[in-house]
Amino acid sequence: MTKIPALAADSGFTAALHQAPAHSVSAVLATYNRCPFDPAVRLRDNPLTWALDTLRGQAGDVLAEIVVVDDGSTDYTPDVLDLYRATPGVPVRVIRLAAHAGAHTARNAAVAAAGCRWQLFGDDDCVFTPYVAAGAAHTMHILHEQDPANGAVMLPFYYRALRPHQSHPQAQIGRLDPARARFSTHFHTWPAEYGSNPPRLDSPAGIVAPLPVELIGGTALLDADALRRIGGFVDLSGWASSYSDHLHLSADLTDTGTRLWHCPDPRLSAAHLKWGAIGRYPMHAEDLTTPLPILDRPLADLITLAAKPRTGTGCRVPEHLFHEEMIGSFFAFFAGRSLPGASTWAARCWHDFVTHGQVYSAAVAETPPPEQRVAAWRAGLARGARAAATGPTARTAAELATVLDRVCADVGQPPINL
Repeated sequence: MTKIPALAADSGFTAALHQAPAHSVSAVLATYNRCPFDPAVRLRDNPLTWALDTLRGQAGDVLAEIVVVDDGSTDYTPDVLDLYRATPGVPVRVIRLAAHAGAHTARNAAVAAAGCRWQLFGDDDCVFTPYVAAGAAHTMHILHEQDPANGAVMLPFYYRALRPHQSHPQAQIGRLDPARARFSTHFHTWPAEYGSNPPRLDSPAGIVAPLPVELIGGTALLDADALRRIGGFVDLSGWASSYSDHLHLSADLTDTGTRLWHCPDPRLSAAHLKWGAIGRYPMHAEDLTTPLPILDRPLADLITLAAKPRTGTGCRVPEHLFHEEMIGSFFAFFAGRSLPGASTWAARCWHDFVTHGQVYSAAVAETPPPEQRVAAWRAGLARGARAAATGPTARTAAELATVLDRVCADVGQPPINL
């Protein structure tokens, strides 16, 4: 096991970050039903406030604004946002969509409204460290000076944790290969090759050196110009979970020449609470009792609130639907870029999920029984093939039927009717 270093936010680190360009970053949040509690009674138990309070508590003056797009919430979200608009601090700009339109619509609305070129994306149930904005801006500034094509910096996030507790080889962090249907995130881990004395981006800030990657996730600093070149976030309105959105985003950015990076420095991180998911996340005693900066309450309090099953919030879907959504939306992505990749993905899902009961996400608490796994596999692939037959990378029905017929024959299943 690689020894993961404890990195302090010492005086050299904080002084250097305070030199990052002032008011150069817009934080953007898409939110949907993340405020179930009456703000007059339980304001700070609403996960949206955790994100807003820790963004407002960012060190330095890098953050110019927080743009929040309310994606048609039906809970207390409008009331909570009204409170933040009326209180001093980093300005909170609110855009309200008339009806729930999906994360891609909300994010694109935020991109269009934000005033800064550098846009800090995060989830609306995250707790951000105080140096996320300044550290990301500092990192992007250096990378962009080295090469203007550098346009995305992924930041670490830890599932119901405050620091990395695992290491992974660098070659397994932020990878995407559509032709082989391969992808890996591992943004919550430490690069094994970095050891206890990691390479640094610069001095005196001493930010851990970023890694070149092919895949980014939801907590990242992005160049708005690069986003506009790809036409923003792809329309995934057919998928309630929006689970494949960052596969599309990463591939589209790469196609237009944008280079992607991941900065694994834990000082520039977020704790992702995974609101509404029971989950199978490991708990770490030293993290659970740690008081959170700005919020002044232990992480365990927030996990207790978050780990209750909820749907109709964020992109959360019932567990029985999650597998169908993931299998199908990923098949549609791979099919749009590589039919062999789509075939490989369908076969792998049969082997891993249907046959061996492997669940790809720790947000899912239980493995469904075999007959439900078969049904999810078939339904997901049927939906994915229909989705792959539309859009800018559309495949013909005959191409998709050939892929599915071959896979079904290989695993002993009857053909899937599109």
